[in-house]
Amino acid sequence: MSESDDDARETTTEPVGRLGRARRASRIEDAVAARFEDRGEIARGGQGVIRRVFDRNLKRYVALKVIDPKLNDDPQARDRFRDEARITGQLDHPNIVPIYDVVETPTSSEFTMKLVEGETLAAWLKKKPGGELPQLLEIFLKVCDAIAFAHSRGVIHRDLKPSNVMLGEFGQVYVMDWGCAHILPTNSADEARPMRTFADEPGTVIGTYAYMSPEQANGTTEGIDERTDVFGLGAMLYQILTGVPPHKADDESGERTLARAGVVKPPAEVALGRTPPTGVAAIAMRALARDKADRYPSVTALRDEVERFLHRGAFFTPRPFPAGTLIVREGDIADEAYVITTGHCEAFREERGRRVFLRTFGPSDVFGEAALFASEPRNASVVAVDDVTAIVVSQTTLDRELGGDSWLGTFIRALAARHRDLEARHALTRRVVENARIETEIVNHISRVGTWIRPGVLGTNWSRLWDALAGDFRITEDDALAIVSRAPELAYDAQRDEITLALLSMA
Repeated sequence: MSESDDDARETTTEPVGRLGRARRASRIEDAVAARFEDRGEIARGGQGVIRRVFDRNLKRYVALKVIDPKLNDDPQARDRFRDEARITGQLDHPNIVPIYDVVETPTSSEFTMKLVEGETLAAWLKKKPGGELPQLLEIFLKVCDAIAFAHSRGVIHRDLKPSNVMLGEFGQVYVMDWGCAHILPTNSADEARPMRTFADEPGTVIGTYAYMSPEQANGTTEGIDERTDVFGLGAMLYQILTGVPPHKADDESGERTLARAGVVKPPAEVALGRTPPTGVAAIAMRALARDKADRYPSVTALRDEVERFLHRGAFFTPRPFPAGTLIVREGDIADEAYVITTGHCEAFREERGRRVFLRTFGPSDVFGEAALFASEPRNASVVAVDDVTAIVVSQTTLDRELGGDSWLGTFIRALAARHRDLEARHALTRRVVENARIETEIVNHISRVGTWIRPGVLGTNWSRLWDALAGDFRITEDDALAIVSRAPELAYDAQRDEITLALLSMA
């Protein structure tokens, strides 16, 4: 209801003019003071102050945003402040802070909203520089969800930055401060669609230069659209990767110059003590393109690209392994798994002193995961055949992604254990087959070169037999004698250095 409507309704009970407005303002302010108990300032921004207050009626804490007293006599500032409340109140989304109520008096404008117990993304980034990228990207996706919803309602935020994202104590993510919002023109007759009291004049510059798109910084109001917020989200992603905004300068004038030029250095050149993953850095740089046509066409397209990288694990920094590098050693305790991006590897196992080839791995193949899931020593070695690049996934990362004792983690560990059991059975089968082959070779050799020692028994010198066959067997002499000891038709006499074959027992 407008102030003039209030005046008209009150003409029957109070004098109109300055005295009537003063009495009405006094009643409203008294009602506000009676309901809300001020518990101190929380934050201060360009348009107003946010205070923590206790709502005596509902017995809960809320945030009360009050227009800066210095702006209270500025009609445009009052309108923009009201619009912030109305626009935010019409954006009903889990990642947009809810607005509860708006209070207007001739002396002040204020509105109440959900009190978010937590900290801003900017504060979190300062406290944990270069923190867990997967966690930060999950936060970023929620911010994208909020902005994509706002765009569906025709609202462009225009001031996206880490300090305008609140992180709750229990995983909540809220996009805050819609005071710079721009409303796109529409022919819709929906009365609940966000509307502004006034339109920005051509040449209006509003937002934060350090994160601002070139069209904003140059005052091209008619050029503002969804891709303007794509730039702002790219700026936020850029700071997540590097620790600094894309237009970092010593003062606001320098940031304004950079924003108008729209030239952004690649993340790898400015990152503070970290190496941004090339894939995510490329996403940020496309979102930060100077020309809107070169950016992602929508926030949804940007979000989907980030999500693909997140779920593919592309945020991990690849590790190079020169040709000949033993990447995994049989018998070692497993603490990492590998996803090959370039190059080829060969898996092998040591059996009886010789290398047994298992298989070859190429791009997109995974190795080392079975021992990691089963928490057992590695049962094979892997060597780089040529120069290899692989994504390395740690035990900590796997535990986090699988949720510790989650059902998915339980399933995967069970599958890994069964795979290991199957491999052990195959190894046993190979050994039995190999033992049978060696035994057959020994029998055949004695049959060819042996002499009759007694009826039905052929014999020959063991040392000469071993010299003739050892190269083919590729096992130790002790292993060969162990096979002989288990064969009922063979007998070994160490004192005579003799091995015999009982032909009658084979009949």
